[in-house]
Amino acid sequence: MSTIWRLVLQADALSQQAYVQALEEEAGALASFETTPNGPWLVEAFFDARPELGRLAPMIFAAAKSLGRPVPSIDVEEIPERDWLAENRASFPPLAIQRFFVFGSHVDRAAPAGSWPIALDASIAFGSGEHATTKGCLTAIDRLARRRRFRRVLDLGCGSAILSIGAARAKPCKVLASDIDADSVRLARENVVANGLAARVKAVHSAGFAKLGATRARFDLVLANILARPLTQLATPLSRALAPGGTLVLSGLLADQEAWVKAAYLARRLSFRGRLAIAGWHTLVFRKPA
Repeated sequence: MSTIWRLVLQADALSQQAYVQALEEEAGALASFETTPNGPWLVEAFFDARPELGRLAPMIFAAAKSLGRPVPSIDVEEIPERDWLAENRASFPPLAIQRFFVFGSHVDRAAPAGSWPIALDASIAFGSGEHATTKGCLTAIDRLARRRRFRRVLDLGCGSAILSIGAARAKPCKVLASDIDADSVRLARENVVANGLAARVKAVHSAGFAKLGATRARFDLVLANILARPLTQLATPLSRALAPGGTLVLSGLLADQEAWVKAAYLARRLSFRGRLAIAGWHTLVFRKPA
């Protein structure tokens, strides 16, 4: 069986970018990610042969020196080639999130009676139900469905379309799902069809409101699980997209980012209706005056 090689080092938010740039021409694939909110980063580089540290280490040391950072330790390991997609799906257990039951195609048992099933395989599109922001949004949808009606829904930054599918399961509504990433939109459409909701959920490719602004439609539920900075930048169009009395659910922000995201929407005369805090991530709910 063939193998691949993994080089890994620890960094901070600034230096990880420099290390990625130093390695990008040598590695077959690269990844960097934050291990905990505001915590250290890991940089991973993958090679199809044992990496030559004699050539790579000076590049990494130079990047560290340019930023005044200590030289990071470099670990190299051999990894047997495996079916990563199959293993990823097998490690994705069914999730019960309020009344939602999120499961992959590898799950052969029926959804619990009375639950709202969402069939979804883990893939490159964000949104498998495991992240705290997705859980927060699905919980918000469940709570809203208990006491409010929503007929027109916008899911901005839909990723896998998990929230769009969730909204369509919760109420007999029409959903417009959009994402800036074309591959995510393609996968969103596949997931919508797999869940039998093609008649009610439409996925489109759009950067923000670039291809949505022509419509004068207003939505009585708007979902935006993206990041704090674009949430703030989109405060005006998101607020305008709400119908009078409509509800806005925002997520993708850390606890210490809430104050300035919240301020942007209060300035648009929306009322703050509460938050869901899960593992350091916040989901915020606003209402537009009727």
